[in-house]
Amino acid sequence: MQISFHEKNLTLNANQKEYITDKIEALGTYGERIDDESTQVRVDVETNKNKTTDKNITVQVTMYVPHAVIRAEVFSTTVEEGVDLAEEKLRKQIERYKGKISRRDKAGKWIPTSTLEEITATQEVTPEVTQAERISKRKTYELDPIHEEEAIEQLELVAHDFFAFLNVDTNRFNIVYKREDGSYGLLDYGLKRDSLV
Repeated sequence: MQISFHEKNLTLNANQKEYITDKIEALGTYGERIDDESTQVRVDVETNKNKTTDKNITVQVTMYVPHAVIRAEVFSTTVEEGVDLAEEKLRKQIERYKGKISRRDKAGKWIPTSTLEEITATQEVTPEVTQAERISKRKTYELDPIHEEEAIEQLELVAHDFFAFLNVDTNRFNIVYKREDGSYGLLDYGLKRDSLV
């Protein structure tokens, strides 16, 4: 497991980095794929100047594990509290990830009894973009088309409210999102015919 630290508006001291490292490495005990040498973990810690709350520390942990990305973001009053809260979220995500991985064979292909297809994701995180004032961060993804069920799995693993994907059944761009009642919604996008001219 390779851990990298990224600080914004604060500097982590040696004790804090050690505390974070210990917590993240402990997550490796929840699954052998998590503790893999190829697993990269990005820890972002930022101080916000939000006057409406005392939770002005943001801790975001992103784990790039085989065949998936696992992510947790929390707001807290201290770095240590944020790391503890993020660890709780990540434990739940890892349990879900382990269930997903158990549906793959040794080559990483989906087991035939599953309704899901193979997904290969490569993520590049680019530095903050300066040429567009309102866009502070860009991410580029290269994904194979996937089924709706797999998109829901990915949505749950990254703990976001939505997940964008190319639908393998329709070859159209879709967004699956979580509704307030806990169910899922799907937005289906296609190009207008006259826009292709």
